[in-house]
Amino acid sequence: MRIAPKKYVSNSISSNDYEINCNSNTWNFSQDNEIATPNICSKSKILSSVNKDDQEIKVKCSLQEWLDFVESSALSLNQAKYSIEKAQYIANVQEFNVSVQCSFDIFVFLPQQRVPLVPNSVAIKSSSIHFTEHIHNEPTKVDDESCIGNYKDAHTLFCEKSGRYHIKLDILVNFLTIKKNGVGFATPKATFNHIRITVPKNCEISIVEPAIKEKNLVHEEIDSVIYSTKSCSFPPISYLKIQWTDLEVSNDKPSSSSNNNNDFGIDLSSSAGSGKQMKQTTTSTKVNEQTKINVNQNTVFSVGEDVVVIYNSMKYEVVSGSVSSFEISLHSSIKVLSVDGSRIKKWECIPVLPLVNLTDVPTPRANEQIVKVLLESSVEDSFTLMLTGEIETATSGEIEFHSIKCKGLEITREKGFLVVESTSNVEVEQMYRDKLTLIDKTELPRELVSMTSGPLLLSYKFLDPNYKLNIRVNKPNDLGVLVAFCECAHFIATCSSEGALLYKLVFRIRNTQQQYIRIAIPHRFDIWSTIVASKAVKPAVDENNSLMIPLNKSGGEKGIQKSFDVEIVYKHQKDFEFHNQGELDLVFPQIDIPISTLLVSLYLPKDYKYNLFTGNIKEVSYFSKQPPTTEENQMPQANFEINQFNSNVMPQMAQMAKPKPVIYLGGGGGGGGGINDDTSGLKPVKVNIPTFGVHIKLEQLLVISTQINISTKYYTKRKCYCC
Repeated sequence: MRIAPKKYVSNSISSNDYEINCNSNTWNFSQDNEIATPNICSKSKILSSVNKDDQEIKVKCSLQEWLDFVESSALSLNQAKYSIEKAQYIANVQEFNVSVQCSFDIFVFLPQQRVPLVPNSVAIKSSSIHFTEHIHNEPTKVDDESCIGNYKDAHTLFCEKSGRYHIKLDILVNFLTIKKNGVGFATPKATFNHIRITVPKNCEISIVEPAIKEKNLVHEEIDSVIYSTKSCSFPPISYLKIQWTDLEVSNDKPSSSSNNNNDFGIDLSSSAGSGKQMKQTTTSTKVNEQTKINVNQNTVFSVGEDVVVIYNSMKYEVVSGSVSSFEISLHSSIKVLSVDGSRIKKWECIPVLPLVNLTDVPTPRANEQIVKVLLESSVEDSFTLMLTGEIETATSGEIEFHSIKCKGLEITREKGFLVVESTSNVEVEQMYRDKLTLIDKTELPRELVSMTSGPLLLSYKFLDPNYKLNIRVNKPNDLGVLVAFCECAHFIATCSSEGALLYKLVFRIRNTQQQYIRIAIPHRFDIWSTIVASKAVKPAVDENNSLMIPLNKSGGEKGIQKSFDVEIVYKHQKDFEFHNQGELDLVFPQIDIPISTLLVSLYLPKDYKYNLFTGNIKEVSYFSKQPPTTEENQMPQANFEINQFNSNVMPQMAQMAKPKPVIYLGGGGGGGGGINDDTSGLKPVKVNIPTFGVHIKLEQLLVISTQINISTKYYTKRKCYCC
């Protein structure tokens, strides 16, 4: 015999300096009595062969053997593994738990079976197994081969042989709640089931699951302690739940004068001539504990465009008794979306039709609906229910808000707060209110303020839930706003001594709605790279031949919009032809997003001298802010020293301090990485353009859909020959 170890899976609570464990003692064990698998072996010789290639087994037998095998298999398929004939439970409520003596009468039809008995969240004190091979005989022999063990989440009988088993278990079960007024545990499904429970107090015992209404309750006083005992049979179920409620005993005794007169045997009624004799009686009245509940409401009416979303939080405070279901009354115009809370078993919304006495009158439309909420177990302290609904309205007009209230005789008091907020551009005006007191928003409880997401327009409190509120909503016309903005842009152009022009545009953007950034490049170009937030994206071209780059949406916590970088690298298809002297004209494209600060870097050949740069952007000695994403960000300290050096010399003579290899940019499309129609629709690679030569800096504030034109005159440097 093997005794299962104790195991508690529960919440620990302290009561009277002792630790009490409470749980529901459920299991997930499947109680479906599976059909036995046929296992027939022929007595005759059977020839077989195995093909190693296809792993098929070929069996050769006679026709009679095959027919016998089919018949035996058909009989085995209809045979169950086991059946629990009787299950009896004798429970005694103790100080910290409930002691239950379980007795099971089990018929096992096939050997080596597993029969779940009780969940492993209960503790087994002792167990016994008796066995007989004949089902019709009473088990008297102690079975040493079978045992009780843990399998999955149940204490399980492991039986070796087929026959009849008689199992006895002495277990300890935790209470359902800390008030010690209920117990429940999972049970195996048996044909005959019986429960007897004894509680050491004067109480009313109820079988909750399954719901059984029987009046066989016995109260007995032993050693000045009243014991309440209830016994009943119940149908095959998978969970047994019992609760008990204290009873109040009141003795109605006669007055002192009557007692004194009766002690002397004087009949006062006969002397008065009434002919009736007064009798001294003592009555005992049992009164169930009456349930009393206080309710605090917090309601938010969130006014949006064409809809009002309602968030209603109800906190039930159970003063006395217990409750396992709630009813909420609300107007039929409210569409209930969800009902949330802990331990909710189910909820439903039922319309309430008004009474009509005339048969010819058509059935009117329901103006009220009831939301019924059923809990998994009774609540004895507090419970919070969250109801979410909506009311469809017009964009502008009057809206009537009806009260949301609890129903039931157990509701002794109901009060709360109500606010009206806006989640769109609407103007709200109060038209009428009844049984509502206007208050300042600073008087609202913190729990209600945390439920809101927009500005609070109206705030009320109420002591009577039968309130009414009419408001007028005015929706003004919306104005266009900026949905994408470029904080800083850095335009880079590198021109080789052979005249190849390579451009890199870097944007730092915040975006909420815009899908693409459109870049109008005024000349023919070859796209080398398009990067958005460090990821390559596919570029596109619209009907105006503007380059389209898809944008991300700016996200962040607590409404903070994070910026991201967009990089475009492209090459001018036509190379610039340098002469001994001439004029160099550079054009940067315009974009459809406003730019707060535009920074331009030009890298020109060192073989030429350049005059002042003119155009619609100003030449500077140094940038007023750090460019968004350039090679300068990779080595900040070194580039800081370079910027300090460049700020002390003429802009035309500023050189890159870090030596770089000379890269030939000539040739259409960049040599081996040429661009053709075969690469359309593919993601590009990330390209860093070379930055060497004379570094020219230009800067402009607030550029809005403007093309940047830069022009300068150049001439060849004179060579000096030394003897």
